Amino acid sequence: SSGVSAGEGIGFARTVRGVQQRFVVDPISLKSQEARRLHEQRAAIADVFEKPATMTIRETDTVIPGPSALVKLVMDTGRKGVAVQRYKGLGEMNPEQLWETTLDANARTLLQVKVNQIDSAEETFSTLMGDIVEPRREFIQANALNVANLDV
Repeated sequence: SSGVSAGEGIGFARTVRGVQQRFVVDPISLKSQEARRLHEQRAAIADVFEKPATMTIRETDTVIPGPSALVKLVMDTGRKGVAVQRYKGLGEMNPEQLWETTLDANARTLLQVKVNQIDSAEETFSTLMGDIVEPRREFIQANALNVANLDV
């Protein structure tokens, strides 16, 4: 343990080749849906990672000493040959990108806002897009645990 108080999360420390590493798992992460799933599967996970495993991808063997190494290998393999681009607005996209992301009716999602919801929609839009930071922070904190899949 690294002396982290219960309100700050759970602290871990380890020494690898003479260098101490400290990790803190914050309370929000401990209450997440992913953490609950891991806890439910802890016995199966321990059996799988009791000894280092080997993963073979395209005739290349990679030793996997634990879950974090497995996640890293899968993510690194999945990213090969993939380019991720971020845009602030539709005006930054070329016509092909607009078609793929927004204009193609098979790829887009449209939400209808009814007149009786307009005040709520305007309030949410103002909160998230407005100049005042505190209401946006409160909105994010209040809704953070409801997010199941976030594109960061």
